[in-house]
Amino acid sequence: MVDRLMLALTDLQSVSDQVDQAVSSVLGLNRTDARCLSCLITRGPMAAGDLAEAAGVAPTALTYALDRLAQAGHVERARDPADRRRVLITATAKTRQFAERMWSQTVTETEQQMAKYTTQQLRLLTGFVDEQIEVQRRQVLRIRDDPSPG
Repeated sequence: MVDRLMLALTDLQSVSDQVDQAVSSVLGLNRTDARCLSCLITRGPMAAGDLAEAAGVAPTALTYALDRLAQAGHVERARDPADRRRVLITATAKTRQFAERMWSQTVTETEQQMAKYTTQQLRLLTGFVDEQIEVQRRQVLRIRDDPSPG
């Protein structure tokens, strides 16, 4: 079962990557810009530093990504009403509506799937996914620290 689960996770990652690529292509975005936009859509307005961390993008690369996204009409920058020194990045209404059209069926199907599980089972699954996120974050750091193929 462990091998079967590992294969299923690999397949899920692969098909998720295909979906991300399809959405990126439809929007005419590169993958980094699309990942930043996805973070804004799913998490809401964010300061640039928070977005860089959430998307796994270097702050200098984020500046260029945000410029491209703003020019394409996908994001807006505005002063944080709670702290006027801070700038928040927000996905535009048009882009949020696009995301709703793209993802509404998937969200509905996933909610239906999750309704089959008990709260305890959902906690178990959530814990597993959270741990896998940390495993993958550690893998990113290992690859960045030693990118040589041999």
